[in-house]
Amino acid sequence: MSARHPSRLRSAIAVGVTACALAAAPAATSVADPPPTTPGGPWGGTNLNGIHSYEQLWSTLRQVDASAQGAFDLEPAPLQSNTGRDIPVVTIGDGPTDVMFIANQHGDEFVVSEGMLSLIRTLANGSKASQEIRDELTVTIVPRVNVDGFDADVTDTAGRTTPWRQNFDTRCKAAPCDPFYQVGRGYDINRYHSYSESAYDHPYIAGEDELNPVPEAIAMRLLWDERQPALVVDYHHQGTYVDDDGRMITGSIMWPNADEEAERLGLGDAWTQDVEDSQRAVAVMLNSVESKGYANITRYPSTTTPGIARNAYALLGSASVLFELRGDIGQKSAGYIAKTAETTGYALLSSVADGSWLSTDLAPVENLPERGEPVEAPEHQHG
Repeated sequence: MSARHPSRLRSAIAVGVTACALAAAPAATSVADPPPTTPGGPWGGTNLNGIHSYEQLWSTLRQVDASAQGAFDLEPAPLQSNTGRDIPVVTIGDGPTDVMFIANQHGDEFVVSEGMLSLIRTLANGSKASQEIRDELTVTIVPRVNVDGFDADVTDTAGRTTPWRQNFDTRCKAAPCDPFYQVGRGYDINRYHSYSESAYDHPYIAGEDELNPVPEAIAMRLLWDERQPALVVDYHHQGTYVDDDGRMITGSIMWPNADEEAERLGLGDAWTQDVEDSQRAVAVMLNSVESKGYANITRYPSTTTPGIARNAYALLGSASVLFELRGDIGQKSAGYIAKTAETTGYALLSSVADGSWLSTDLAPVENLPERGEPVEAPEHQHG
């Protein structure tokens, strides 16, 4: 299978951290219903039972590395968090087509990181199916982007502790602050992916002196620049919703929709093609859980914000998918959520490896229902 690489990268930038970069981002410092769960969004839950801590995450990944079959690499992301923590990046396989999965951009959306750990283990095993994926693809997985917002030993200026949605950056203590910033706490990483010339460009404020203030988002863009993935998938959590039949919605999914920004940039047919490819990826993921009793997936009512990962990487030239899985859940139900992430991710990688994703019927996307009514309204909208 020939590689399908993005064709619209504005300019390649070095991964090395320049003095300017350091100023921008300082480092060093359909059968049975799913089981019932607690209503609400992931931001309300603090039960971390069964969730790997920062140290446990790195330790587990090193253990997988030691026993992995085939090409496997574990390394830190190009930039650290603001507390000096390394963000783990796993690269599996050495095939000609690159695919990138990221998860846990919001610190209080952490079950998806367990799904990515399971996916990493499966991709690194000795099965023929995993070997075929490794032969055709180079898969980059960042299981937890927001290492600080999940469990750093920090407090915001109001005295609140992690886990929380944002990263840790308390430099703005009173409004007005940058867009998508929680006063005295930090930035929403998912809103700060640059889609212009440099990873260090501010997505919303023009000018050479306006630099991207979010090191975690810069790091993901630097990985994108280096690897030029054909496809990016971003895993999140959402609140509790029910469909028209009163059945719990366990996930919502969406493709790029920054049409106005794409038109402003003159992307034309290339943008149309990337959106269609993204929808085909969505169709593969939907098909993989269609018969699973633990999955009931809808269309996510997304925003058109261009700096969101789902839109930014499509504007750069990748197919791109947002998958929001239900959060704020008990330990038993968390297993179903992690399983959904692993199952959909593995099925998609298999389809990209054999090339079938680009010819997948779009009927599942065209028939995808809108997300239903909230059981308890979420505080935030994610992507």
